[in-house]
This record gives sequence, structure tokens and C-alpha cells, in this order.
Amino acid sequence: MADDKQNRGSPDRNLISFKQRYEFNYAVKQLQKQVSDTTRQEAKDALTAAAKANSPSEGREKIMRAARKILRD
Repeated sequence: MADDKQNRGSPDRNLISFKQRYEFNYAVKQLQKQVSDTTRQEAKDALTAAAKANSPSEGREKIMRAARKILRD
């Protein structure tokens, strides 16, 4: 079945799908690169907490910003 050509909304590349393991792992790796001396588990916990505090539809950057703030505090 073909995609609906009338549905021309913005792509979801600015979102994080927590149901897709590879997207979640990619976001965790990005957090580890951005905040030094962060373990994988700390990055996972911060990302999960940030996602719970913000709506997933608000975008990847807002969630990542909140996760960086959690890690730095």
C-alpha cells in the first residue's frame, strides 16, 4: 500500500521514538559525547527523565537540552 501523498506534514526526524531501540541508543550516545564523564546508564536515566518531563511531540532538541541539564546538575 502506498503512502498517502496528501499527508505532507513535517518529518519526524526531530522526534525521538522511545519504541525504537536504535533511536534511543543514538540519543544516549549523543548525550555521552556532549556531557563528559557520563556513563551509559546515567545518560539513559537522564534521557528517560527528560522525556517524562516533556512531551515527546515537543521535539528532540528540547528533550536533549533537558537531559543535558539533568546530567550537569
